[in-house]
Parts: sequence; C-alpha cells; structure tokens
Amino acid sequence: MKIKTLLFLLLIFIFSCSGSNYNFSEVTIKGGSLPEYNRNIEDAAVGAFAPVPTGVDLNSEPITITTRRGLEEKKASIIVFLAHWCSHCQREVPMIQKFINSNGYPNNINLFGVATHIDKNRNNYPPDSWLEREQFNIPTIFDDENNSIADSFGLSAFPFWVFLNPDGTVYMRHAGSLSEDQFFQVMTAGNILE
Repeated sequence: MKIKTLLFLLLIFIFSCSGSNYNFSEVTIKGGSLPEYNRNIEDAAVGAFAPVPTGVDLNSEPITITTRRGLEEKKASIIVFLAHWCSHCQREVPMIQKFINSNGYPNNINLFGVATHIDKNRNNYPPDSWLEREQFNIPTIFDDENNSIADSFGLSAFPFWVFLNPDGTVYMRHAGSLSEDQFFQVMTAGNILE
C-alpha cells in the first residue's frame, strides 16, 4: 500500500512539474542604460543610443533586439514591454496581434516584445503560456530574474513602449497603453521614426 501511495504522489509531482515550467532568460546587454522614464519631464533618453539586449524568445531561440535583423537594412524599431499580470498588457497583446493578422508586418519597422517582471505568484503565469494562448507571434525576448532589460530601458510603468530610430537612438518612450487607433497610426505612418 505504501508503494502505491508513493508512486501516486510521485506521478502527481511529475505531472505538476511537466506543464509549462517557465525559466528566466539569461540576457546580455550591450551599451549603456537609459534613465528611468518620467512622463512629467522632457525625456533625457531621446537621441541616446538604446541598449542592445540578447536573450531567448518564446521558442528558446536566441534573439537580439536591434534595428537590424540579419543583413537587412536598418529600420526603425518599436519595443513593447509586457508583464503577464498587467491587465493593460493583457489588452495590448491581442490588439497588436490583431493588427499584424489584418495587415502583416510593416516593411519599414521592426516590432519586438519584452516579457519582463515575471512573477510566479501573480496571475496569468507563466508568460510563455499566456503569449502562446494569444497566438502572439511578435519576436519577444524574455527578461532575466533581475529585470535587466526593463531596467536598462528605464521602464517606469506597463505597458512600456520604446520607439527607436533606424540608427538605434531613442525617438520616443511612452508609458501606458496605446489605443487601437494610436497603434494603427504608428504602424502605418510610413517613415514616422526617420
């Protein structure tokens, strides 16, 4: 009887561990950090070179957030920082994906996500399962346990948007949600960031 009970408990433990067991990404960051964003003052990060983080994506593949992907010409880039427990982020993700599903990726802009401030004690954990459920196919890097990527970009609220010029300098940062109309305008504005 004890062996059956022990085996049963072992099976329960194995199945509970075999679900989506998210591990943080190991990240490296080239370049300096940006100051924390404060919407009430002029953004000191505008014109500064953005950090260039490398880590892993949803499929555990290496990913680098940069204005150039492979050998392609440099492009403006948009980075959205998301927290799985943030209700605003939970609305932002389907809005972004809806745009991409309807319009495709823009030719002149790179779009990236950063899953950060990951907390197994908060709702909607783990973030990889959340993004898979939403069919979010934007290249997304996962932050480390210290939220190093978020800190290096000066994140101050969720969602957090960083707009980069093609040369890798900060065009603008924005804390908080974008409406569907605002996001559509940014994505269809042509060379808005150049």
